[in-house]
Amino acid sequence: MWKIFKRDPYAKIDRRKQRAEKQHMRARKKTWQRRQQAEDWQNFRKRLNKFLSDPFAKRKLTYEQHEIQLIKKLRKRDRKIAFQKWWAKFRKNPLRVIFPRKKQKTADGGYLYVYHMTKRERDALASKKRAERQTNLKKIFTDPDLRIKFVSSFLLSTAYFLLAFSLTYIIYQGITILVASSFKIPVIWYYYGLEFPLYKYSPLYTRTALVTMFAAGPLFSIMLAFVFLKLYFAENNVIQRFKLLWLWGFICGINMFFGAYIAGFITHTEFIFASEWLFMSNIFDFEQILFTVISFVMLLIVGRIITPLFLMSSGTVTFLKPEFRLFFIIGQFVLPWFVGVVVFLLLALPEFFAPLFIKTVTPGFIVVPSLFLYDLLQYRNIHKTGATQHNYIRWSVIILVIALLFFYRVLLNFGLRFI
Repeated sequence: MWKIFKRDPYAKIDRRKQRAEKQHMRARKKTWQRRQQAEDWQNFRKRLNKFLSDPFAKRKLTYEQHEIQLIKKLRKRDRKIAFQKWWAKFRKNPLRVIFPRKKQKTADGGYLYVYHMTKRERDALASKKRAERQTNLKKIFTDPDLRIKFVSSFLLSTAYFLLAFSLTYIIYQGITILVASSFKIPVIWYYYGLEFPLYKYSPLYTRTALVTMFAAGPLFSIMLAFVFLKLYFAENNVIQRFKLLWLWGFICGINMFFGAYIAGFITHTEFIFASEWLFMSNIFDFEQILFTVISFVMLLIVGRIITPLFLMSSGTVTFLKPEFRLFFIIGQFVLPWFVGVVVFLLLALPEFFAPLFIKTVTPGFIVVPSLFLYDLLQYRNIHKTGATQHNYIRWSVIILVIALLFFYRVLLNFGLRFI
């Protein structure tokens, strides 16, 4: 490098210029940093002095924050005005507010109020609806294409319900067994339920052990239900093929929490012991009655909320049309649930384990509300939105369910002991 400088005197000058520019840039940067630090310090002192002079002064809002605050005020005012109007109507006629007029769709696409009609007109309208339903039902059984679709959706939905309930119930029992084993409590696993071959007043039955053991299964089930719900809304094409299975899994997971508490309250077994020992209450105390009522209400609310999910899980757009929608709900949800109750009742024979039977009945509190909500105005055009998922009959699923129930019944016939 030194030889280059000796041969070319301008190279040395360029090098000095580069160094001078770098030093100048560093000096400018340091000057800017000192100026910035001084400004920051002055701003901090101003804010500190302002705070010390009036600690409770409101912070000045930005334009966006001011707009958001204004929107909140307007929404609050609108809600207040709406409540005042509702309260005025309620004071004027409480019965009409609680039971509003029911709208019926007319042939020209408009709506009319049922309470404006005479009794004879209402009876004529009801008989006309019954005749239309009978005609549509005959069409389902006489049309080969509709009949095959109806039977396929019924079989597939029944298989998915049996599979979802079986898996959820097995996981429920497995979690209970794991927690009991951690407290060194022996368990015998039968096909109808769990037995604890210990003396009633055994020192192993501590408060912590009982609360944890009987609450672990329901808590894990409700977490599993939300996993199924997440899978229902997944965008993966492979996962979307099993939308109906994820929906039944969500129903069974929710049921294994709230339905298990109802079963425990009626039979005084399992989940009821968790709340009983947690609150140190007795049978049929206020806490237990309150939690049971809440469980009933929650099952109905869940049934109210997921009614559109029932419709979107349809395997055929044909049954979502208004004339076939009632039969779709009955064939794909009500009948599979009823068949599931019968199957698990027969599976438990010759024993009749009441908690298991009640747990198979309580999903009806989620399914049955859809019979009254399937034809709401906001769901009328759901078959035209492209939100439905096409399902196809999968014999592999049906064979898997039959094999699972068979081996579950045979392997647990004499009980598995865990110590």
